[in-house]
Amino acid sequence: MAADRSWATTLGMSWSKEPPGLVATFTPGAGHRGPPGRLHGGLAAAVLDETMAALSLASDGVHSVTAKLELRYRHPVPLDGRPVRAEAWRDGSRPGASAGGPRRIQTVHGRLVLADGTVAVEASGLFVRSPEGGDD
Repeated sequence: MAADRSWATTLGMSWSKEPPGLVATFTPGAGHRGPPGRLHGGLAAAVLDETMAALSLASDGVHSVTAKLELRYRHPVPLDGRPVRAEAWRDGSRPGASAGGPRRIQTVHGRLVLADGTVAVEASGLFVRSPEGGDD
């Protein structure tokens, strides 16, 4: 999926619509370092925020902005040259739940998954449709 999101492009992120909703890949490098050998937590947050906000554009064709973002850092993200996977989905995107539509305010969930399948960061947030429909 092509996206006009310059911040994410700078990080080399690429998106695809696939379960659980929208997936981005990102390969952290030495310039993204926080603690020695680990990804800076603020960049982990930015990758998730970008992916979670892009979900409404990919699913509904509307831009959204972040109103609230909560994160839980479970494991450090190593700078080992392997890509990480950022996943985003809405309430209702998981099996057995009702489907969400393009509401003005949406709850979105996300997680950053390491190459070995370990969930490193979990996120949830409120995203609001952008009235202008432009860049966020």
